[in-house]
Amino acid sequence: MRGAADASTGGETKSRDSRTRQRAPEGGAAAAGAEFEAGALLKGRFELTSLVGRGGMGIVWAAVDHRKLEARDPHPEVAVKILNSSAAQHPDAFVALQREASKAQTLAHPNIATVFDFDRDGANVFITMELLRGQPLDKKIGAARNHGIGRAAALPIIRGIAEGLAYAHRKGIVHSDLKPANIFLGPDGTPKILDFGIARAVPSAGGEAPQDAWDAGSLGAYTEAYATDEMVEGRDPAPADDIYALGIIAYELLTGKHPFHGMAMAAARAASSTVQPIRGLRRRESRTLARALSFERARRPRDAAEFIREFFGATRTRNVLIATVVLLALTACFLWYRNYQQAGPAVAFENLPAEIQQKIKSDFAEGDKAWAFYTQAGIANALTDSVSFYADAYKLHRGDREAVRGLKRAADEILKHAHADPSGLQATAQSLADSSEFLKTYPPVVDAIGR
Repeated sequence: MRGAADASTGGETKSRDSRTRQRAPEGGAAAAGAEFEAGALLKGRFELTSLVGRGGMGIVWAAVDHRKLEARDPHPEVAVKILNSSAAQHPDAFVALQREASKAQTLAHPNIATVFDFDRDGANVFITMELLRGQPLDKKIGAARNHGIGRAAALPIIRGIAEGLAYAHRKGIVHSDLKPANIFLGPDGTPKILDFGIARAVPSAGGEAPQDAWDAGSLGAYTEAYATDEMVEGRDPAPADDIYALGIIAYELLTGKHPFHGMAMAAARAASSTVQPIRGLRRRESRTLARALSFERARRPRDAAEFIREFFGATRTRNVLIATVVLLALTACFLWYRNYQQAGPAVAFENLPAEIQQKIKSDFAEGDKAWAFYTQAGIANALTDSVSFYADAYKLHRGDREAVRGLKRAADEILKHAHADPSGLQATAQSLADSSEFLKTYPPVVDAIGR
């Protein structure tokens, strides 16, 4: 894991993939991390083992969590991001790091790096997060400069980044500094988005969400080659700003080149730069990518969910899959259909079309990941994600025993927490019932609704 930049000098930092601007106090500070060395212990608990990376705000160390060791956890390794000495002089840096931890803790998603906690040891402020294995995306792009990694290899990465962004956007959070250096590829190629340090909340039109008195935009941090004019000018954030950065990353993965030769949007606009089409892309993909790279916010997909629908045709594909399942169910014997809840699915899994089998397996994998986020990190929001993934699988294969197992497991845990606050139990149970056909008839859910 590494931060947003490789080195920091004064008020401006440069990374391998772009130029990052950040206002900082005058006067140089000691080199980040000079006061730390392997073996140092933070909070009497986190033993630093090796320096992993450094960025504009913090340094990242691999560490061993002694509390996990005591509990005989087979995976006691964590990453520790410590506010560096230069950033510590900025009056808002402490708040930014706390907000990074707070926002990231609400984003329990397989394509977003998991953050565990925010803490302090004397003058050292830090957050702990999962220790990632693999490589940062900017290194992969750099190794494929001028030719790209190919459509087949690029699309799963683009999809993963977009899925992580879509989840954040649904939560009302805009990353605001998306770039290859802030994305990490695991050994299996799964991308994870890092560094929500300057992530900003989308203004609520209804004003119902609690307002944070501090705005990450006060840091003035952005990465010129991936930033929109709106970000540079300090306007209210919008998910479409992240879409512009996503479009650039997608273009770099596919071609090995920045679509505007590394220029900031204002410079590219002034030069009347246009995006060169990419050979081998489908018409739908080319059209969506061109929209994402528009200089005008209103012309871009509104958020990552819309980008996914347009670029990957997700909605159409899903409707086709569901329609196929309905046709299969209608052809099944009536007695089987009446019996499926007790005896299992009417159509055996192996008799489903290959594309449906693959989608169900994917839902199971994501549901298990979300459950692991809850059991290992205690992130309660991950329970609802687990229900959602297993509900999708159940919709495609009604009566599937594994889907039922996952739904029961997550629903039981959600209801257990809800019982601690009886006033909200009925609403929680109703929400579970609305999320899945199976849970509508699941006795614990039905009982809770009737209370």
